[in-house]
Amino acid sequence: MNRLINLIWIMSLMLIIVSCSKEKQYATADEWVAETQLGLEKIKVEDLKKKIDDFEMIYLLDVREPNEHYPGFIPGSINTPGGVLIFKMQNDDFWESEMAYTPQKEDKIIVYCKKGKRSVMAADALKKLGYKNVKYLDGGFKKWELTYPLEYDEKLDQMGGGSSHEEVGGC
Repeated sequence: MNRLINLIWIMSLMLIIVSCSKEKQYATADEWVAETQLGLEKIKVEDLKKKIDDFEMIYLLDVREPNEHYPGFIPGSINTPGGVLIFKMQNDDFWESEMAYTPQKEDKIIVYCKKGKRSVMAADALKKLGYKNVKYLDGGFKKWELTYPLEYDEKLDQMGGGSSHEEVGGC
């Protein structure tokens, strides 16, 4: 009898362990982004503009692809595509090439993409790497562009931008 109880106990424990260890799966990427977004802080474009105007020390990371960044970007941003972001965060050579210091875990970091979905995933990845002050830009570059259209238009020719570019990522 004791053996039967022990066997049931062990099987129950194994069932719990197996059921808890399965990763959650999502029906769509949007569903995954929506759930990930719940645990993150966002910042509105107006609040970001104030930080920029006040010369607040922030790392502003554009996680779009280079062909999306150069035709239009938020002034002061550093283009670090989402696919390589986590590998560049502690790469001193990368930050030196951007004329910046390597971000520390306590530094303020704001990430943005076209509309906000990629930046949600990038912000989540940075949080998982131990960065404590990470936010994503609510509405992404599109929201910035609609709210502050002249903030980047005047400098496009100097930066080699202004040319047409291919859509990437759909978000």
